[in-house]
Amino acid sequence: MKKIIAVAVAGAFVAPVMAADVTISGNLEYVLVSDDQANTADFIAEDAVVAVGASSELANGMSISGSIAMEGSDENSNLEPDGGNNITISGDFGSLSIGDVSGGLDSFGDYTDVAAYYGGFDADGDDAAFAFKPNLGIAGVTAVISATPEGDANNAEGTSYGLQYSTGAFSVYYGKDETAAAASQMSAAGVKYSADGIMLAYESGESPQSGSGKVEFKGVAATYTMGDLKFGIEMQEQTDDGTVDSDETTLSATYTLGGGASVYIVNTEDDKTSTKVDKTAVGINFAF
Repeated sequence: MKKIIAVAVAGAFVAPVMAADVTISGNLEYVLVSDDQANTADFIAEDAVVAVGASSELANGMSISGSIAMEGSDENSNLEPDGGNNITISGDFGSLSIGDVSGGLDSFGDYTDVAAYYGGFDADGDDAAFAFKPNLGIAGVTAVISATPEGDANNAEGTSYGLQYSTGAFSVYYGKDETAAAASQMSAAGVKYSADGIMLAYESGESPQSGSGKVEFKGVAATYTMGDLKFGIEMQEQTDDGTVDSDETTLSATYTLGGGASVYIVNTEDDKTSTKVDKTAVGINFAF
C-alpha cells in the first residue's frame, strides 16, 4: 500500500503523465494439455500479461502513444518484459513505431492461424525495431515498411515490407523479411474471405533456412461462427527441399462467455513427424 501511495503522489507532480490518456489491460490463460503419445496431462499457465498504454496529443497536431507489456509466471512471481514495448508517432503522413513492433510481413501474416492453441502458419514474419506505415490515400490498401539495425537484442538485422488490400469480404497480402540471418529470411502471401459467419483462408510461404534447399509452408483454414460459438479447422504443411516434414491438422471450438472470457478445446494431429503427434488442449482465457 505504501508503494501504491508513493507512485500516486509522484505521478501528481509529473505534468506529462496527467496530460496523457492511460489504459491498463491484461490477459490470463490456463490450459490443460493431454498428450496421447506420452500418456500424460500437463497443467500450463500459458499467459499472464499486464500492459500499460498511454496516448497524448502533440502541439503540432500529431499524436504519440506508447505501450509497456510485462509478463508473470508461476516459476517467477516478478513481472518481466514481455516484448512489444514501443512508441508510435501518428499524423497525416501515417505512423512511425519505434521499439519492439510488428515487421512488414508480420503485420499481415497468419490468416490461417485460427485455433486458440496449437497450429499456426510459420512463415508469418518477425518483429522489428522500426516500422513505418504510410498514409497511401488508396482505399483498402495498407503498407508497412520496417527495419532492424545491427545489434538489436530482440530481432535479426534487416528489413521487411508488407502490403495488404481489402475490399468487401476479401483480403489479400504479400510480404517479405530480408535479414542478415538466413534462418530469419522468409516471404509469404495469403488470401482470405469472411462473410456471414464463414471465414476461408489460404497462405503460402518459403524460407531459405534449409542447408539442402528451401523450406516451404502452406496453410489452409476455415471457421464458422454461430453466435458465441466458433468452430475452426486449419491444416499446416511444412516441406524441406520437397520432403514433407510436418502435415498438421488442428480442430478447434471456442465459446465466448462474455466480459472478455472464453473457453476452448483444441485437438491437433501430425503423422509426418518422427513421432506421431496427437494432442488435446482445454483452456480458459480472460482478457481485460
